[in-house]
Amino acid sequence: MALAMQHKPVFEPGQGRSYSNTGYAVLGLVIQKVTGRPWCEEVNDRIMRPLHLNHTVWPGTSPSLPHPHLRGYQPFESDGPLVDVTELIDADASGGLISTTADLDRFFRALLGGKLLRPELLKQMQRTVPVNEETNEILPGARYGLGLFSRPLSCGGIYWTHGGDQLGYRTRNGVTDDGRHSVVVAMSTQFNQMDSMLGQEKLAHTLVENALCQERASG
Repeated sequence: MALAMQHKPVFEPGQGRSYSNTGYAVLGLVIQKVTGRPWCEEVNDRIMRPLHLNHTVWPGTSPSLPHPHLRGYQPFESDGPLVDVTELIDADASGGLISTTADLDRFFRALLGGKLLRPELLKQMQRTVPVNEETNEILPGARYGLGLFSRPLSCGGIYWTHGGDQLGYRTRNGVTDDGRHSVVVAMSTQFNQMDSMLGQEKLAHTLVENALCQERASG
């Protein structure tokens, strides 16, 4: 937080959008200030327990992962070797929970299916604006709301998504507007070089789109 506050705002409030892990760190502190409890305890009581996300955990300061788990690999230079980065201390409120594909699927279906938030709150999350040129290159056609991206489907309509990236891991997901159809893609390597990253992103989007379009076609 101290590092972030050394810089001027990227834009005035309400004049743009920019994804920021620092923003989620601030949100975690706001939750603790308002409730008197750490954000992870509030998330556990308000979301994880009611939705029975039994395999989603907050590891705290432990680098260990629940078993079984994927091992994560990361190249740190162009054409460099893949380095095992499975054990690390995660990013607190900006991505500190460890989950499974099944739990992520359950969460997104509940959220978009109206089982988690009141309709007016979900509507606020789905009020989107266009992403900037850099993000649009990575996520063509995407729009961003409050913690949710929308992306167009080639078979018509859109899907809602919010992926997750961490050293050695990349997760992409998609759920239809009514919450009936969903898919989660987990990858155990994260590429940061632009060409490789764009290729990985395109393949993940293709998997998500194929799954959702096929499910919609089959009813």
